[in-house]
Amino acid sequence: MKKIALLFGGPSLEHDVSLASAANVAKAIESQYKFDLVKIHRNGQWQFLPSSKKLDLPLALTELKKRRYSLALIVMHGAFGEDGHVQALLESIGLPYAGSNSAASAVAMDKQLSNDIYSVNGLKVAPYIVVRRFDRLPRIKLPAVVKPAAGGSSVGIYVVKNKKTLEQSIKKCFKIADRVMIQKFIPGREFTCGIIEQNGQPRAVTPTEIIPKSEFFDYSAKYKVGGSIEITPPNLSKNKIKELQILALKAHRLLNCAGMSRSDFILSGSKFYILETNTIPGLTETSLLPQGAKASGVDFKELMNLIIQSAHV
Repeated sequence: MKKIALLFGGPSLEHDVSLASAANVAKAIESQYKFDLVKIHRNGQWQFLPSSKKLDLPLALTELKKRRYSLALIVMHGAFGEDGHVQALLESIGLPYAGSNSAASAVAMDKQLSNDIYSVNGLKVAPYIVVRRFDRLPRIKLPAVVKPAAGGSSVGIYVVKNKKTLEQSIKKCFKIADRVMIQKFIPGREFTCGIIEQNGQPRAVTPTEIIPKSEFFDYSAKYKVGGSIEITPPNLSKNKIKELQILALKAHRLLNCAGMSRSDFILSGSKFYILETNTIPGLTETSLLPQGAKASGVDFKELMNLIIQSAHV
């Protein structure tokens, strides 16, 4: 039987989402796998539960090696968990893990780099600029979307409609990132489509339309029960659903993702614009990848089996 280190928590703003995802994952795999819960605290210390002892990173890596895990299952979103940092640490000690490697994770988390890759490979992206602290701002046509150039779960994303709000939003983003993306606001319907691997081959699951109760699909809409209306399968023609699945699969492959991913899109008129690709999508009860998988005939327990089996051990 595989022995798994289930890593969760982390220092990012998405720490609490990770706790909810990990609880859901642990419940799903407890009858099939032997695993240890390994909590990474906001201050960077590691705790191998149920022990109360907290370890700094060097000792934590030594402990990971000593316990001879078959693989790690990373259930962390945002900085450190999803941006390639923890993946690189696991690679440094030779511990296999499920999901995208450190390079793919870093590229997907970097919105500037991933948008560049999408654009040159034929995926439609909303026009954008990236600014650094103390850069002189060019004239910005409003409305626009302001967000950290690296981040997830719609943390720190603002739809701005006037110059004063623009300046305030940029300042807020600089509190959590050193680069800020300012992107043309594209009105339209929002969709998401997950990718899972079966027998080593990625395939798209059933997409979902997201109708947020707030102005856009922000953090609260994503994780608060009732924060949005989610329709799976979406109210689209079969051809449009297929097109969306092909685009999500293309994004997954362009970024060299593995195991799973979920890409978000805006449908404006007849055209899909890609927003971002998540390499470790939420795995809570309200999360979108599990919803799409279930609609494709893959329940949560089987979804976790597939993710674990996709690890290169």
